[in-house]
Amino acid sequence: MLEHQNKLSILKRVNFIYLEIEDLEQYKNSTFEEYRKDRFIRRNVERIIENIANAIIDILKIIIANSDVQVPDFYREMILKLSEFNIIDIALATSIAEVARLHNILAHQYLDIRWEYLKNFIDEK
Repeated sequence: MLEHQNKLSILKRVNFIYLEIEDLEQYKNSTFEEYRKDRFIRRNVERIIENIANAIIDILKIIIANSDVQVPDFYREMILKLSEFNIIDIALATSIAEVARLHNILAHQYLDIRWEYLKNFIDEK
């Protein structure tokens, strides 16, 4: 069972995620060409998605740390653990797990495949 402080910490991060998603909305109609040429757009989109991924990962760490489960080695596994705890269903967990993939793509600068994943995330958020 989560303590009150942990619940507040999770709620704070959920609210932050909603704000980031609102900010991301302005880039929904951006094209690859705009993304490639405009450093401002590129930086903002990548940073917003990175912020969302980090907030989700923080939430997962709080939940898992307050359970009797060993912390998984990979972020994707952490996200899928939420379905094991019956916090979310497996379909939603699988969808959210894509954030872990985006996190890795952004962190490791896979420029050639980055836009495709970013655009899908923006469109489907």
